[in-house]
Amino acid sequence: MVIIMTIISSKDVRKLSREQRLKRLDDYKKKLFEVKSQLAAGGSIQNPGQIKEYKKAISRILTIMSEEEEKI
Repeated sequence: MVIIMTIISSKDVRKLSREQRLKRLDDYKKKLFEVKSQLAAGGSIQNPGQIKEYKKAISRILTIMSEEEEKI
């Protein structure tokens, strides 16, 4: 049984500066690409749920960034 933990919570994203959010966003996109390319190449990954978690983390960051921009 694999326990999947949240990569980053909304509360943690809100604590980050804009530059830190952009860096995390870039990192998560790269990791998601790597995992997807491993699968596409016919390989297997240790934790298949990590694709979903990377997608959620990317969505959280983008959502909070758009919320912050609306306040301005």
